[in-house]
Amino acid sequence: MNNKKLKLLSNTNPYIYLCDSMTTVTYKILILLTLQFIALIATKSYTSALIIVLAFLGALSACALYYAITKEKFYKSYDILIQGLLFGFFLPENFPLPSVFFISFVVFFTFKIYIRNSNNWINPAILSVIVAYFVGKAYFPSFIISFDLLTVKNPSASLISQGIFPIFSFDSAITNFLNTYILSIFKVTIPEGLVSLLWDTNATIPAFRFNLLTLLSTIVLFCNNFVMRIIPLFFIFVYSILVRLFAPFCFGGYFNSGDIILALLTGGTLFTAAFMTQYPGTIPISIKGKIVFGIIAGVIAFLICGEGTSPIGMAYTILICNVINLLLHNLEDIKDERLRLAEAREM
Repeated sequence: MNNKKLKLLSNTNPYIYLCDSMTTVTYKILILLTLQFIALIATKSYTSALIIVLAFLGALSACALYYAITKEKFYKSYDILIQGLLFGFFLPENFPLPSVFFISFVVFFTFKIYIRNSNNWINPAILSVIVAYFVGKAYFPSFIISFDLLTVKNPSASLISQGIFPIFSFDSAITNFLNTYILSIFKVTIPEGLVSLLWDTNATIPAFRFNLLTLLSTIVLFCNNFVMRIIPLFFIFVYSILVRLFAPFCFGGYFNSGDIILALLTGGTLFTAAFMTQYPGTIPISIKGKIVFGIIAGVIAFLICGEGTSPIGMAYTILICNVINLLLHNLEDIKDERLRLAEAREM
């Protein structure tokens, strides 16, 4: 290639993007949430689908009113509309429909006024979920796992055998195939019901249901973005380790016998890791800060949610982490200031 061509290429395409832009990530999230929405329709969960639509319409109305007042360019509200959808996914199917729209409208309009995009410090979808929980706590389910099961090894198997989680007709064939032809190589077997738990937990809260779709969403979102992987990976890793080592032990059970499967596949753990841990402004900027944030999130999730099945624990986890992030941001600012002063003295 001659110098003229090299010069032309350098002028027309001088940058190589190592990860997706925020716009691309937003489109990906919208598509992936749409797949979850289609799954709700396919399973005839029409009430849950309607709640998600009303939560979105509440956020849309808030953005429209804010636009009418401020004339702010509407594309700046795209992230709020995504958050409106996420809010709907964390509501139980029996939550009053008018309240869904009202809470979504009030919280998101207030967010647009007082917490602008330039200085976010709290996830608006999570804030909406917490408000909804205080308004209608009776509509949220309780912990599925009982105190007696906390000391039992593999409580997920007990809950499946009790019919708490459904077993689909295809579960047995897939489980036998995996155990016979794949997992037998590693001398490992999985119990019947795990495939069903991955496919659909049949929970009343949509974010808790389609774990396989959520896992695929996580791969799509983070496969080509190392920085975005940090917080979810450390969050899931730390939470899983703490559950495995200490969950039953804290209640008189055996050490190193916690049920990681139950912890990850219930309570919206995977959904939270994929969609709720990366809202702009609510996470540290530096790599070290993100690692610390992920570790703290895992610890808080364990303290609040325990071995899983919590109806609201993951929302509180993100809310507390948003507050802690203010401290982490200050520490990052102090470190940056010290580096600037050190560089200035060296010049």
